[in-house]
Amino acid sequence: MLKPLRFSAFSMLTLISGVLLCIPPALATDAAWARLGRGGYTVLLQGADVSGTLSPSTDNSVDCTQIRTLSDRGHQLAQKLGARFAAKAVRIDKILTSPTCNAQETARLAFSGVPMEILAALGPLPEDETQKQSQIDQIRTVIAEFKSSGNLVMMTDRANITALTGIVPRPTEAVVVSPPEAGETVHIAGRIIFD
Repeated sequence: MLKPLRFSAFSMLTLISGVLLCIPPALATDAAWARLGRGGYTVLLQGADVSGTLSPSTDNSVDCTQIRTLSDRGHQLAQKLGARFAAKAVRIDKILTSPTCNAQETARLAFSGVPMEILAALGPLPEDETQKQSQIDQIRTVIAEFKSSGNLVMMTDRANITALTGIVPRPTEAVVVSPPEAGETVHIAGRIIFD
């Protein structure tokens, strides 16, 4: 009696897993937008494409508001990103950005009018594993402490998003996270694909 029951439970789990893997990205994106509509989430985004004429800078003597680091495509993607958030009427309370100029420029173009602060921990990850872990832990702490009826946007780079979530996002993808649940370091609440 137990063997057929185990087989049946295993078959059911396999079927459910197969169905979940077949969920179209559009549905996953819609679910993530719905969560953001309720507020209290953190949106992890990477800075847009740079032009190649100027490397992303973390030099504090550089005034990132006075230089253009994004390519024409990056400029368009940043504006398109902001338009999508506006069209969905998603409330953004605050933007935290990497010290790199491309992240700051992307944030300004996409979310003009929203308070923006530079968070050093969102900058490029160091080579040293201990320092790298410390930096990721700082970002996790900010995510865990964020409480609001709106949302927080963190403009960083792909390596940081991957280190935090294990996800390697596309250039036009956001990863939506929230404070960790039991046994997690960060809770992945959804992904939004913009293209």
